[in-house]
Amino acid sequence: MSERIQGIITKGIGGTYTVGASTGVLYLCQIRGGIRKSGLTPAVGDNVLISESGDPDIPYVLEKILPRKNSLVRPPMANVDALILCFAVKDPEPDLKLLDKMLIICGKNGIKPIIVFTKCDLDSEYAQTLYDDYSKTGISCYMSFKDNKPSVEALFEACGDAVLVGFAGPSGVGKSTLCNNMLGNEFMAVGDISERLGRGKHTTRHVELFSYEGKYLTDTPGFTSLDLLELGYEYKDVICGYPDINELSIGCKFDDCRHISERDCAVKSEIGISISKDRYERYKEFNEFLYSMRNNYGGGIRK
Repeated sequence: MSERIQGIITKGIGGTYTVGASTGVLYLCQIRGGIRKSGLTPAVGDNVLISESGDPDIPYVLEKILPRKNSLVRPPMANVDALILCFAVKDPEPDLKLLDKMLIICGKNGIKPIIVFTKCDLDSEYAQTLYDDYSKTGISCYMSFKDNKPSVEALFEACGDAVLVGFAGPSGVGKSTLCNNMLGNEFMAVGDISERLGRGKHTTRHVELFSYEGKYLTDTPGFTSLDLLELGYEYKDVICGYPDINELSIGCKFDDCRHISERDCAVKSEIGISISKDRYERYKEFNEFLYSMRNNYGGGIRK
């Protein structure tokens, strides 16, 4: 049996995977039948063991997928350390429910979120409001203008010791541009907005990791929806996306306080002060919906 090599999946298209080793060498691989039978689908970001296949066209095979730190459906990645969440202030209009859902997913999976509001030139007043609301959470937030984008140094500093960093958010908000700025090269295709649909064109077709400055960075395909119930989240998970609410909850009278209708809740008195009213309403909507699904239907149906 040939020697096994450990590496990370940097790209996967059509059942063929590119695996990068610590030496910097890239290997073209397919998966063994054992992985197929396990029901586990390899994902970009997976740490894997590979070996020689004997096939000159696809010279290596994936032998084993090592234990994952986390696994995401959107964007489809594994072992993510940080996500830079990009949302335009306008064109396309920001879907703040989607942003908050992404923050819930980050919190639940131990992923550090960083928020960048782009196209702030189009509505600087609204951009400032969004920046103020989300900065209150303690999450690193940035505003990006046409001639004044967040510095590469600032974004790298916000990532901290994160190794695998992804950009996520809707199409047409400038993810590829920011990612290219950090990489220092134009690896990603940059698109514009579809006039007919009023949303971004999908210029990024797949997830691919690029090694840079000791990190792996990647742009991801844009998406416009996430279903927390479909992803298996429960009402207790919603708090993961609201660190400001979670911090205040230590002052609540009841340990199981949902911060909605309970007495002596330390959170509700801060709504509109240290907690954005709009963000609280989204927290309440997510929590009540998932709570009702759990109690009335056992989580068995979708909204």
